[in-house]
Amino acid sequence: MRSVSKSLIVIASLALTSLAGVPTAIFHGFGDSCIFPGMWEFTDQIANVTNAYATCVEIGWGTTTSIFENFETQAEEACRKVQADPNFQGEFNVVGLSQGGLLARHIVERCATQGQPRNLITIGAPNFGVSASPHCFSGMFCDMINYVIDNMVYFSYLQDNIGPAGYFRDPADLTTYLEYSVFLPYLNNERAENFTQSINNRFTGLNGAMFIMFSNDTMIYPKETAWFYQLEADYETITPVTETEFYKQDLIGLKTLNEAGRVQFVEWTGDHLQFSFDKINSVLGPFLNK
Repeated sequence: MRSVSKSLIVIASLALTSLAGVPTAIFHGFGDSCIFPGMWEFTDQIANVTNAYATCVEIGWGTTTSIFENFETQAEEACRKVQADPNFQGEFNVVGLSQGGLLARHIVERCATQGQPRNLITIGAPNFGVSASPHCFSGMFCDMINYVIDNMVYFSYLQDNIGPAGYFRDPADLTTYLEYSVFLPYLNNERAENFTQSINNRFTGLNGAMFIMFSNDTMIYPKETAWFYQLEADYETITPVTETEFYKQDLIGLKTLNEAGRVQFVEWTGDHLQFSFDKINSVLGPFLNK
């Protein structure tokens, strides 16, 4: 009788273990912080739906660092923190909100983690860069602001001291972007002289990737950057990702992963990062548990 009881305990333990998902590293967006209630709630809910460890990985001082720090430096710190976390020594998921999506991709593509990133989700991320000031896409005043940004954003001082400068992509001046941007050309493997095959290898090693765009996003321009769509030099034409050279040349492995049926391009109704717990439960959780 005692041996039967022990067997039942072992079986129950194995069953509970099998229900647990893999840990998740989470990165917040511009101006946010892991200590803010929204990120606490998001992180706790991810832990609940995956039945596994989840943590918001803070970079520097949180809010101020996300704004006033070289973005490559932010990415390097993100990598070090994930490497140092014992929970990420095996398989783990990575989730990034807004500019945190770029940090999440950095972990997948460029960070030498001991564990293997399993699933990647970016939510409203500027995956193919931004080309205008947040909430200021058109109109005379915004045109003036964006003109100044276009002409100054690649100065080394701004690249070194303003986080979003590292993923600003001027479609009318890609030569300067490729030469002086400190972060995005490397993440997207766009610099021919610095092409890194390991980025492609690591990305295609994912079990799955989900890229979420908001239908009325007023934070990032164009909103379709969340799906790697490309804004053209006229600042109006937007080219679907599958028609871009970035995709055709498979610079990071997106084409390979997509053709294998392991990429989801998801659109949520609403403005930037406006979503409910239901989306976490019905969309994010099932995907992270694959």
